[in-house]
Amino acid sequence: MVSSAEPGPERSFPVSVRYDDLGPAGHVNNVASLRIIEEARRTFLGRPATPGAARGILDHVPTHVRHLVRRQEIEYCGELWFQAAPFVVTMQVTAVGRTSFRLRSGIRTSATAEPAVIAETVMVLADRTAGETWPIPRCVADLLLAAQPPADA
Repeated sequence: MVSSAEPGPERSFPVSVRYDDLGPAGHVNNVASLRIIEEARRTFLGRPATPGAARGILDHVPTHVRHLVRRQEIEYCGELWFQAAPFVVTMQVTAVGRTSFRLRSGIRTSATAEPAVIAETVMVLADRTAGETWPIPRCVADLLLAAQPPADA
């Protein structure tokens, strides 16, 4: 993976905790933490988009290209308990390579809180039609590092 000179900016997404996310002890269980990160990541990257949701960074790439999780490491730094306010999930692209990129995520109880969960994920873009990885064009790499969908999206 080719590392960018600077990681992209962080973007934040609210994700509500659901009763089913809680384990027997009353805190958010480890599987639910992955779901919370995935929900924010789908909003950040896009496709499949939720009707009426803001467009994601990858919503403008060809429809035969999809994003896949190659590897994900999770560090649990603290417990998350049920709260009425949504968690704040941060997303930051830290590197872009030829066919993959690295995404750092954090789950926080508020915008100013330290992350209780941190994930480092390697995402691969794949061409569903050809059955192989899809080379990331410079324009898409720039969008990933800017953490913003294109203006025309």
